[in-house]
Amino acid sequence: MAAQSTYTPIGTLTASGSNQTLSFTNIPSTYTDLVLVCFIRSQTSGTTDSVLMQVNSTQSIYSDTTLSGNGSAASSTRGSNTYGTFIGNCPAAGSTSGIFGSITTHIENYANTTTYKTQLSKNANDQNGSGYSQETVGLMRLTGAINNVTVLTASANITVGSTATLYGITAA
Repeated sequence: MAAQSTYTPIGTLTASGSNQTLSFTNIPSTYTDLVLVCFIRSQTSGTTDSVLMQVNSTQSIYSDTTLSGNGSAASSTRGSNTYGTFIGNCPAAGSTSGIFGSITTHIENYANTTTYKTQLSKNANDQNGSGYSQETVGLMRLTGAINNVTVLTASANITVGSTATLYGITAA
């Protein structure tokens, strides 16, 4: 008998106009964890934009720490009580045309109703040929089950063709 897949697609959203956000609603609580995979670009005039995630339409409950590196330099940043948890950076209108940032975010124990939730994100972004990667760990001070996940950029609308796919993870 073939093994069952542990990744079950819940849905895929594609920016098709002047989307400010990509939102998954009515997420079932039948999985162990969630994985969010984004290929995203911002319409802001700069070369890069921050990508944030909000859960249950809630603000100011997020704290995160990010480690970044580009092969020759490394840095770290920290945010607290933020509008959304930082999950990565993406190219913007001022960077090489057609390049999208890749972000994978794991949301652990999302349906638990007694503990705060955590997220782990990995981000890769070419940003005009100076590729870098980032890893972020975040805390969401929320004890209720997560039933809504929204992806947004910090400065502008999301570029047409950007996608976000949400997967439910079943314990193996």
